[in-house]
Amino acid sequence: MKLGVIGSPIEHSRSPEIHYEFAAQFDLNISFEKYLVEKKECIDWVKDFFANKGSGLSVTLPLKEVVLGAADEISERALQAGAANMLHLRGNKIFADCTDGIGLVNDFKNNEIEIVNKTILVIGAGGASRGILPSLLNEDPKQVIVANRTTEKSFKLVSEIQETSGLQMKSSILMPTGLSLKGIDFNTFDIVINATSISTSKEQTLDIDKAIFNKASVALDLYYSQSDTLFMKMAKDSNVHTVLDGWGMLVHQAAASFNQWSGFNPKIKEALKSRRD
Repeated sequence: MKLGVIGSPIEHSRSPEIHYEFAAQFDLNISFEKYLVEKKECIDWVKDFFANKGSGLSVTLPLKEVVLGAADEISERALQAGAANMLHLRGNKIFADCTDGIGLVNDFKNNEIEIVNKTILVIGAGGASRGILPSLLNEDPKQVIVANRTTEKSFKLVSEIQETSGLQMKSSILMPTGLSLKGIDFNTFDIVINATSISTSKEQTLDIDKAIFNKASVALDLYYSQSDTLFMKMAKDSNVHTVLDGWGMLVHQAAASFNQWSGFNPKIKEALKSRRD
């Protein structure tokens, strides 16, 4: 079975080792490669991959929205998110799905983190945010605030999520704002999530006020790293009780993708343990 992960940058990706670990559990013979793919070539590249015996692809930044243009069929949750993190050849059709949100929710549950009735700050309004917002809202938080350096982008994202998912009818409140969080009480955030791509850069500059961690008990950087990111360091310096990177989410979303590609439900315990290897 020919699999892979696409994105830019892609060198840091540990998706291959996770999926080889899953495949070994069932004695499956797979190949899983990392492919550097840019936005401008993405759709043609994806179609060519599946035309040449490809079975499935994981999708990372900045291609999660772009790949929808290569899909023949799109799942409901990918439509809600307006983004996809995996592609699957079903018959002769390319199927797009988004397992990021369920991966995040399952990671929270694995770490015994409550979402219900919590106020959540999500920093960033790109593809990573798109992938997690519908699933977060389905867990009935009190409020989810999306902050972005460009305020218009956060408003656009919130509007699109509400329109495509119907989640504006739920009790949860989804609210956009600028990165300054003007007019918002910093002491209301229970969970703070960094969904920007800043942690993938060697020159990290995260222009946020440390006061966002005043009340927070959980801080999560969607980027996974062998060492603490600047965001994680800020959270720890602010005495946030639980500070996580995106490794758990990556493993959980990978398990959901692997199930669609192979039909098997992998055990994730060993993959979770391998994070520092």
